[in-house]
Amino acid sequence: MENIGQLFSQISKKLVFDINKKLKEFDLTISQLKVIVVLKEANKNICQKDLSERLNIKSSSLIDSLKILERKDLIRRTPSLENAKYTMVELTDKGRSILSVTNLGKDHTEEMICRTLGFRNTEEMILKFQEVLTNLETHQYYE
Repeated sequence: MENIGQLFSQISKKLVFDINKKLKEFDLTISQLKVIVVLKEANKNICQKDLSERLNIKSSSLIDSLKILERKDLIRRTPSLENAKYTMVELTDKGRSILSVTNLGKDHTEEMICRTLGFRNTEEMILKFQEVLTNLETHQYYE
């Protein structure tokens, strides 16, 4: 019998695989999509350092994705006016519009998981998953 950690890992891998498969149509990867989503949520240009922190990845790992997104005209990078050592990143109009045309079936997937696990709605499910993650991060599961 598999344990819950293995099942979570398999579910995660399957979700990432399916998303990457759908993103091929837009010539994007899930890593690039995450950058676009974080920039859209920020609703302003943010410095590259803050972006890497929000994505929880090293700045050096982020640079390749940013170069590719810039070549595709989905983002724009400019030196910061306040501090020359910082690079600001913002979505272009094309970058903003890509989120409206990339229907990845997120709503259907969330609804299926919600229904399967018996949650009343996706908001309740997300809150519970966030609570699990917080408990794991703070080691509250030992109590």
